[in-house]
Amino acid sequence: MSRSAELEAVFGGDARLFRLPLGRLRALQEKTDCGPLELCGRLSGGTWRIDDVRETILQGLIGGGLDQPSATKLVMTYFDDLPCGPHVPLANAIVMAAVVGTGDEDLGEDEGEGPISTLSPDPN
Repeated sequence: MSRSAELEAVFGGDARLFRLPLGRLRALQEKTDCGPLELCGRLSGGTWRIDDVRETILQGLIGGGLDQPSATKLVMTYFDDLPCGPHVPLANAIVMAAVVGTGDEDLGEDEGEGPISTLSPDPN
């Protein structure tokens, strides 16, 4: 799980870093008028709104390290005036990374002492 809640994904033809730290989540929440889990539900359930998708990508780019003018220009170039449906999975992945992580980081948990047996011990 990614402890920094980062996601690397392709947007505008290049791999980019997306991240929604607390300040970006608050901006996204204000713009979409819902919390992160409700937003995930809208994105995955097909009840999303345009700003659910657009603002998630924009805030994710800014949180990932782009300055606001560069992020806005990318979104205007590769989102505005184009079909937005193809961007829904990306937006959902960005929010999910912020909420639960990406599942790609070793948490440092031990592997255990060995395989677990489901057989009952021999009573003899």
